[in-house]
Amino acid sequence: MDSHILGKVSNTAFNKQKRDYLVEVVEHQYILNRWQEIEAILYRVFGDSKFNSNFARSRPAEHTFKNLLEPYQEGLVHVIALDLEQNLLGAFFLIPSCQPEGKEDCDLGWMFTIELYPKFRHEVISAITEKVHEVTKNAGFKRIITEMGTEAGAKFLSKKYGYIHTPTAEQFNRWTKEFN
Repeated sequence: MDSHILGKVSNTAFNKQKRDYLVEVVEHQYILNRWQEIEAILYRVFGDSKFNSNFARSRPAEHTFKNLLEPYQEGLVHVIALDLEQNLLGAFFLIPSCQPEGKEDCDLGWMFTIELYPKFRHEVISAITEKVHEVTKNAGFKRIITEMGTEAGAKFLSKKYGYIHTPTAEQFNRWTKEFN
């Protein structure tokens, strides 16, 4: 196993045929080693997205890369999905894996999947999101408070995982997920 991979979950998804993939927790170096590929994917998959707030097409790559080089907190990891040939199917970046003292909530980075058949795409992003929730809950966080970069991300996380739009006077694009 790659020394930068922290945890692995195997999943089987069905589309027109059975597809196997892995969901893994990886460190910054793994993402940096594949950055050119990931950056190209981010620009491609967010090319036609409808963004919330003041986000733009360049934001997913810029925000992620900046935090790979200068993390905003300790213990950030990334959850990725790979097919059995190690091709990237999707990811959720900048996931806190340790809780700073006195902090009960955390923020998350960008999530995406590559272009997949809709049922398979939903399966992959669901597996990634469930692993993200496992990592943040295991770190001791009681909730996630984050912004949603795209309308599609907001729709998916609110419908499937109960993220609630919780705007404030300072931050309209604010979403909260409470853990039980």
